[in-house]
Amino acid sequence: MKSANESSIRHLIPPEFLEPNWRFWSFVLITVLGTALLFMYRVPVYDGLTDPFYTPTILILPLVALFRVTCYAYRKDYHRHLFNHPNNCASDVRLDSKKRGYSGETGFFRVENVHRYFMYTAWGVLPFFYYDVYHSITYSGALTLSLGTIILAVNAIAVTIYTFSCHSVRHLIGGHKDCVNCPVSKNRKNSLYRFQSRLNGHHEAIAWTSLIMFVFVDLFIRGMVSGVIPNILLIHGRF
Repeated sequence: MKSANESSIRHLIPPEFLEPNWRFWSFVLITVLGTALLFMYRVPVYDGLTDPFYTPTILILPLVALFRVTCYAYRKDYHRHLFNHPNNCASDVRLDSKKRGYSGETGFFRVENVHRYFMYTAWGVLPFFYYDVYHSITYSGALTLSLGTIILAVNAIAVTIYTFSCHSVRHLIGGHKDCVNCPVSKNRKNSLYRFQSRLNGHHEAIAWTSLIMFVFVDLFIRGMVSGVIPNILLIHGRF
């Protein structure tokens, strides 16, 4: 017979983590390998350009990872494509259609609800990206504008739009109200709420675009280090 400890541990571990799911475990393997490579082959700053994965290293990687992993846009994708949720789909390829009930955002996955708190940490991280843009312009003691600076600026803007198009921001500025069109709410936050709601309607596309941009900046800087990609200088002059 199984001990009480073994039973309690198995109860805490979601069944998705115990299944022979090649999609999930290959994703875990790629994530672990990618993270290890980031620490093994570090290129924090090169030619005034700061890799966004090292902004700064100790803060940015865990906070960005936790903010994105608990994001509503990514939740939908990994619950559907990695864990084969939800169970209301009639297709037999979804593992929980017969063997188990829907477990997304329940049990272990309740941890996803801390996303709103990681949102605040994401706000605190945003200034680092803009500082990196500033550093790339002034690092040489002269006004320097290069292709890398523009790419860093685009990345900072993309991350900012992603952060403020978050569902939690939508809730914070008006989504918590029972009636956003009521006179009291309408005069205060309705215009801001509606603007953010339009952004939120594209949140998934924004999320993936900003993530791709994040990786692109890293690859761009590494390409510069290897001599494959030149950092085209656009403006260079004394203040």
